[in-house]
Amino acid sequence: MKTMDKRQLIIEATCDLIAVNGLQATPISLVARQACCGAGTIYRYFETKEELIEAVYLSLMSRFTRACLKGLDESAGVREQLNSIWLNLYHYMREEPKDALLLDQLSVAPAISAELQSVGKKELIERIHPLFARGRNEGLIRDIPDDVLGVFVYGGISTLLRGERNTPGQCAGEATHEVTDEMLLSICWGAIGKHD
Repeated sequence: MKTMDKRQLIIEATCDLIAVNGLQATPISLVARQACCGAGTIYRYFETKEELIEAVYLSLMSRFTRACLKGLDESAGVREQLNSIWLNLYHYMREEPKDALLLDQLSVAPAISAELQSVGKKELIERIHPLFARGRNEGLIRDIPDDVLGVFVYGGISTLLRGERNTPGQCAGEATHEVTDEMLLSICWGAIGKHD
């Protein structure tokens, strides 16, 4: 059990440091200091820094996927399921700003290969893409490739959250100074919904 604990501690320390400093400014020596262990201990669990970064990414994507799919009612209609996923995503990223920053960093990092991204996103894609297909068949969603639909929605939510982090209160409605769930869903459906 101690092996898992130390490995997880190293991953979490790396997550914290990358979220704050960025990937390039997070050397193994800094991770070792943050994890209260020696660099040799890190290399006992991860042969290279790249292997550690891959583990960080997969750990992040596991948390991200669990959060997005939390409480999902698979018997609900397409609109309700997508609404649930999008609201879960938005609230998770607001409540876990470290993970939001980490995802911003790792989603553009050359260390995260397309193959690793596919592995990290697999479970979420397996749940969302069939919803997109059903939504197209039901006339709810534009006839655009699934990956593009995902970029439209995630990109909008991510940009909104980044704006909230950088200038609190500036991206929101004047009266409430907060993005409501209804506003968020309107943005998401406006991006991918079929408009006749």
